[in-house]
Amino acid sequence: MTPPLSTRRFTALAAASVTALLLTACGAGEQGSTDTNTSGGTSTSAGSAGIDEAKKDVAAWADAPQWPEVPKLSKKVDLKGKRFTYVALGDQVPVIHGIGVGVEQALSAGGAKVNTCDGKFNPTSVASCLKTAGDEKADGVITSFVDYQMAGPAFDQLARKGVKVVVGGVAPSGGRTSDATLAFYDNTPRVFALHEAMAESALAQLGDSAKVVWAKLMDSTTTKSASAKGIAKFKELCPGCQIESVEFTTVNLDKLGLAISAALLANPDTNAIVVPVDTMVPSALQGIQSAGKAGKVKVFSSSSDLAGLQRIKDGRQASDLGTPVLYEGWRFAQAMMQLLAGDEVAKGDQLVTRDFTKDNVGGLTLTPQKYLTDDWFGGSGYRGRFLTAWGLK
Repeated sequence: MTPPLSTRRFTALAAASVTALLLTACGAGEQGSTDTNTSGGTSTSAGSAGIDEAKKDVAAWADAPQWPEVPKLSKKVDLKGKRFTYVALGDQVPVIHGIGVGVEQALSAGGAKVNTCDGKFNPTSVASCLKTAGDEKADGVITSFVDYQMAGPAFDQLARKGVKVVVGGVAPSGGRTSDATLAFYDNTPRVFALHEAMAESALAQLGDSAKVVWAKLMDSTTTKSASAKGIAKFKELCPGCQIESVEFTTVNLDKLGLAISAALLANPDTNAIVVPVDTMVPSALQGIQSAGKAGKVKVFSSSSDLAGLQRIKDGRQASDLGTPVLYEGWRFAQAMMQLLAGDEVAKGDQLVTRDFTKDNVGGLTLTPQKYLTDDWFGGSGYRGRFLTAWGLK
């Protein structure tokens, strides 16, 4: 039985969220495109300078990240005895679940209790989670990757009850803007930076011989913009390098392999594929295999899920720009703390990542349990910074 359109859109939205913690409205048709860089006459020195810049940036990402400073609240917020609900678009998605674990760690450190409600990729379920939180008189609700315009009435009803609401991981939509009760934690600037980082990682490994096919996720304006920024960064740093692209949507992920295969056959000298997120890499690998290019094309992606890092270790993937999910959960909690303090909820615009390659995964313990720790990112030093900013340490 075919699921209703609203459910299919929500399911697509959930998968797109794994694309570096990003979700917005879905819906774009699949098609192919070309972004061949034909800028002739560019000096070799310009390309060399760009490659050097990429290598410098990537070298800085090879080790555990330096945790950013956390801005202090304008006033202390008392969390003792307060109750919060974390509404996950789909709790079975590792990134979304991991952020929820981070949210619980952060708010419970101040004496609060956090309940998780699973939206199950279903708009009705998400609306039910929001209603239940209001009925139970929760002090605050943090949603993860639920676009406002997909549950607008439920969000507004919750806010009218005086419940503080953080619409997390998405840009404002549906004409709604932040106010004293409901605010957006918009981390799309970090998503754009992550796509630019993937371009740099490919250039750092391949230099001016890079010949790339970029898989562009076309689910939303934001995902389109993210790919466009990554491709633009690639061209900026290596004007003489070749780059082509294929387009796909999460709904049509099963077609990505065919698109990759066709692109490789049309451009047989391709030596790299950029795929926006780890969960989509298997489809790309099928395309590489079908084109007879297994072992000849490097794969670059992001999110550092367990499968991605295992592929790095096995030599089936060249780079994985990591997402520290527990840290991101504390960032979601920071947004709630800012809202409770009456402060402006800041955008997530700082790139915090680690470039996992064959050179640094060997010493990592790659298990499902370690995914929900900070071990792959050098420890939990960020936590003290948050607690100090909140006046809890």
